[in-house]
Order: sequence, then structure tokens, then C-alpha cells
Amino acid sequence: MATPITGCWVDGTFGAGGYSKALLQSGACKVLAIDKDPTTKVFLKGIQNVYGDMIKYYNQSFADMEKNEEIASRDDIYGIVLDLGVSSMHLDNPLRGFSFKESGPLDMRMGNQPGPTASEIINLCSEATLADLIFFYGQERKARKIANRIVRERKKRKINTTLELAEIIRALVPKNFKKDPATKTFQAIRIAVNNELKDLCKALVFAEKKVKKGGIIAVVTFHSLEDRIVKDFGKIMSGKGSPTNRYSPATSRVNPSLIPINKKPVIAAVDEIEKNKRSRSAKLRVYKKVSDSPSGVLAKIEFPEVELGI
Repeated sequence: MATPITGCWVDGTFGAGGYSKALLQSGACKVLAIDKDPTTKVFLKGIQNVYGDMIKYYNQSFADMEKNEEIASRDDIYGIVLDLGVSSMHLDNPLRGFSFKESGPLDMRMGNQPGPTASEIINLCSEATLADLIFFYGQERKARKIANRIVRERKKRKINTTLELAEIIRALVPKNFKKDPATKTFQAIRIAVNNELKDLCKALVFAEKKVKKGGIIAVVTFHSLEDRIVKDFGKIMSGKGSPTNRYSPATSRVNPSLIPINKKPVIAAVDEIEKNKRSRSAKLRVYKKVSDSPSGVLAKIEFPEVELGI
């Protein structure tokens, strides 16, 4: 990063603690670590053994940072980091219901939030809702065919497992040597279960308000919907937003609140991809706060939601 790491930082996606540890090693005097998945707390002790009370953990969604009293009250937040999407911990545990490679219950909840689960969406949503959800959140061209087949199959019996759902999709979507045919539909269901796009919008708006002048907002995305939201948000906050994108609120040229550190997103190097295949789709966008006060352009930024009707 162009700006030296100092002061207090928020790690909005603690996971296995990689970012929190790196921030502390690089000069942060305090890290407030957040994760909606309570199972991630097991990784806290190892960092605390080295850094003590320089790290503090909260089991909550990054969308609720403004409700966190310590984060909301501090005036020394020098950076907020978000590493989006599903983690390897989720994918590697079939019982969490994220993987289409092994059989598991259709859950897909990242935290312990109340439903809906993936099972409820698959078995209770109307065909039209499923089609919209798979098309908009998964960008799947065969969304209507998949939704129709899901409804036909669930009339015979309830769809209970990830493999059952994956096989329904694989029968309709051509094989791709890079991605499993079920990838886009599973992404769509997961986004709906966890309100991922709405939560991202809320977090970005709060981060822009909370980070000190000269501070950093860094976001790692893993698919084009997330990246589009972050990219458009950065344009709006830098005074270069366009009202032509239907996913962006209307705006006008203003004095910038944020400026991009890099003109293009940072992507993983070849050696990193060899070590971690998931990183091949990662894009890092970094913005620097250049104003003492939050932008007056936005009251909110939202991605259109698909109403589940359940």
C-alpha cells in the first residue's frame, strides 16, 4: 500500500486471521477483527499469544460495523479491509452446504443468522423468483431452465443435499473445463442466503464515513457483481460516477472523498495462483480517504434485491 500502516484498523472478514496478523506485523497498533462466522474465533488465540490486547474480536457482520460501539466511537480508524466471498473453511466443510463437490445439507449460511437457508430457497421460492435470483446473482444464462427443472424435481421429492442440486444443474449446463456447471447457481443461492451484496453496500458507505483522512479502504472481490459495486462506489466517491449504470445511484461531479491508489485492480501473480487456486479470480481495489468529512453525494448505495417471497 502507498500509505504506511499505523493506528487502528478494522479487519471486516477475520477468517483464519491472515489479514489481522499481517496488519499487526506491518505496524497497526490495534486491529478490531470482525467475522459473522463464530467458528473463526478459534484462530484468535494464536494471534493474541503474540500481540495480546492489540487485537479484539467481534462475532458480527461487517454490515453492522456502525452498531459496534468501539468502532463507531473511535476517531483513529486508519483503514478498513474486506476480503469478500466464501472462504476455504466454508468450502472445505461439506456440512456447511457450500460445496458442490461433496454431499452436504443445503445450508450456505456464513454465520449463525436465522434463515432462509439454501434449502428453503430451493424448495419454497417460486419458479419465477428462482429464475431471477439465478440470473441476477449468478449471471447464469440458463437460469429459467434451471429454475424450471428445480421446481419439477422438488415436486417429486424435496431437494435435500448439495449434490442433488448440483446434479440437476449439471444436466442442463454444458461442462466447462475451468468451472463446474453448478458454480454460478451455487453463487446465486449463497448471495441470497447471506445478503452479500446489500451487506457490501452498507459496509462501503460506513467505511467512507469512518476512515480518517489519509486512511485506506481495501476490498478484495471474487466475482464481477462484487467488483462492480466496489468499482462504481469508488467512482462516485472520487467524483467520477456515472448515472448510466443501473446498479449505481445518480450522482454528479463533486470534490472527491476517496481516490483510487491503483488505476486498475491488483490481481494475483502466477506463483500465488499456484499456491492458492481461489486467488485466480481475486481483485483488490484500494482507495485513500482525501477529505476530512464524508461525502454528501450518497445517503446510500444499494444493489437491487430479488424478493424471495418466503
